[in-house]
Amino acid sequence: MVRLFQAEKEAENDDDGGSWIFTFADMVTLLFAFFVILYTMSKVDQDKYKNISDSLHQTFTGQILVTQSVQIVDAAQLGDIAKTTSLNYRLNKELNTMVEKINSFIYQENLQTKITTFIDDRGVVIKIADDVFFDAGSAEISDRSQKLLLRLMDLLQKFPYPMRIEGHTDTTPIHNEHYPSNWELSTSRACNVVKFFISSGLDPKLFSAEGFSEYRPIASNSSESGKSKNRRVELIFKKDQIREIIKNKQENTTEGAN
Repeated sequence: MVRLFQAEKEAENDDDGGSWIFTFADMVTLLFAFFVILYTMSKVDQDKYKNISDSLHQTFTGQILVTQSVQIVDAAQLGDIAKTTSLNYRLNKELNTMVEKINSFIYQENLQTKITTFIDDRGVVIKIADDVFFDAGSAEISDRSQKLLLRLMDLLQKFPYPMRIEGHTDTTPIHNEHYPSNWELSTSRACNVVKFFISSGLDPKLFSAEGFSEYRPIASNSSESGKSKNRRVELIFKKDQIREIIKNKQENTTEGAN
């Protein structure tokens, strides 16, 4: 009887010993997953910290920290980077100075509703409503606008850069002996502004003229307000040409210093 009781007791102990191992295994698995997550988060934070640390070090000391994933920058490359940075700074400064001076002219002439200037991918753009220079359906510069053009020319000749002049119309068709279509009207307007500047003494080599008819709208032609915005002449100082001129001046200055 005693032996039977002991056998049953040993069987119970064997059952208990088999069940706890599963609970223990689950706990170990969860702990392992937990520490993997902690390690991953710690690694991300270390990477972020290193990037921030490197950036601050470069900012305050001017020295570039080189890691295994970054190529070593030699003195010549650093010189090129410095030149490009200086060129971009001078270009942006010049473009903004031009816009400031043109805006000052616009306010002095009280033409805020007729002339606007801005910088876009093309460069410095002066957008002029067609009725500032022309009568409706005409490409001849009106007598009333010639004095204004002369004053504008005095300002523009302070910027010794090439200028492209564009003519634009709305979708209203035109067909007469002078202008068979809006192509002729827009091109003639651009050309006549160029001719006026040249006849007034500006260098012909600085100018080009283009007409786009109604195919470069900046507003909807479904309303009179939109059409009036599309009828315009644009004077454009091209950014890439200004950059090249500033670059040449910068290189000449460097050579002279050497």
